[in-house]
Amino acid sequence: MKTSSSLTLTITGLGHCPSFKNSKMITRGRLITDPKKQKWMDACIRSIEWQLRCWFLTRGIVTATEHIPLSKIVSSLPLEDSLKWIASHSVSWRKVKKGEEGAVIEIEQI
Repeated sequence: MKTSSSLTLTITGLGHCPSFKNSKMITRGRLITDPKKQKWMDACIRSIEWQLRCWFLTRGIVTATEHIPLSKIVSSLPLEDSLKWIASHSVSWRKVKKGEEGAVIEIEQI
């Protein structure tokens, strides 16, 4: 059930979702994440960040016309342990072809 305070994040179009298990490697004496997997993770993070920024900019009566600090997103979140705010959760899945992996995350206040 979608409400006015619901939020849907969609992660698609990033290609095959790599496994991050045991994805660290040592190069020049430093421990790093496999660069191909790091590139996918960065694209996923940018996608989520973009969707959250758009959602927060359009939640009011007017659209913001000035720069909004990054901390505004963080300051809008509950300060308590998030488990106190999550009354229930539901997970479903379906098989897709390799490269079409993704996620749809629906968050709603009940």
